[in-house]
Amino acid sequence: MLSRSIIRAYSTQASSSLISSTLLLSRQPVLTADLPEFENQYYKYQNELWKRLMWTFPKWFYYREGTLSEQNYRELNKNPTFNNPNIEFPRGRPEIRHQRDRRFKQEIELPKTYKEAKEGEEDDFEVTPADDLSRKIVPNSRVTDADKSGDLTSLERKLSRTLYLVINKEDKWILPNFSEGASEKLTPLHKLAEEGLYKIGGDKINYFNVSNKPCHLYKNDDTREYFIKSHILSGKFEPQEPALKYMWLTKGELNSYLNKDYYKDIKHLLNDV
Repeated sequence: MLSRSIIRAYSTQASSSLISSTLLLSRQPVLTADLPEFENQYYKYQNELWKRLMWTFPKWFYYREGTLSEQNYRELNKNPTFNNPNIEFPRGRPEIRHQRDRRFKQEIELPKTYKEAKEGEEDDFEVTPADDLSRKIVPNSRVTDADKSGDLTSLERKLSRTLYLVINKEDKWILPNFSEGASEKLTPLHKLAEEGLYKIGGDKINYFNVSNKPCHLYKNDDTREYFIKSHILSGKFEPQEPALKYMWLTKGELNSYLNKDYYKDIKHLLNDV
């Protein structure tokens, strides 16, 4: 009993840690991921191999010899080089079958019919409406205007990658962090992150939390940062203070802006895509 009293008398009061909520807000990829160089070369090789091994186009079946259509076909598709025994071929001797060199894929161009030629002339003078379902579909470029201009504040950049929101605080780039106020009433961590996001970025952000429970704890001296993972669905981040700087960065770009030890501690939370 006496020993307990002595320990209690000489013990110091435990200092309370500063608890804060850090928002890991991400924009998910909009496009499919870019293929690595090896995979791109592999698919290209398989595609070229499939074309080279495919059957020869049966010209004799579609174009009767001596007809006008057969003459138009021969004008568009010249015969391959003949296997002349007196000529040296660096890429190997031609293997001709039915006017096709079987060493390479067969590329043919079909002559247009009278109807197709007439419709083509009309299309040159007619503008197809944007809402016409029969119009030719032209895919948009994977490279946006934000990518070309290097705008790091746009959500339209790096459409095939995951972007994370970072803000500038005291000349340092950090993930949005919000501390608990001096009020005796404690606020749940996910509510603290939500209120803080609306306070600095406006209410035009539609997002959802992956979970109300923190996904990570970062300890630094007497501070405790609990991470709340969220995804933005629509809207945009509009700084409520003109001096507030922000960026949307990929995992690789975060390594160049965040503190090295801080990034090393949280990099497992970030998406590689």
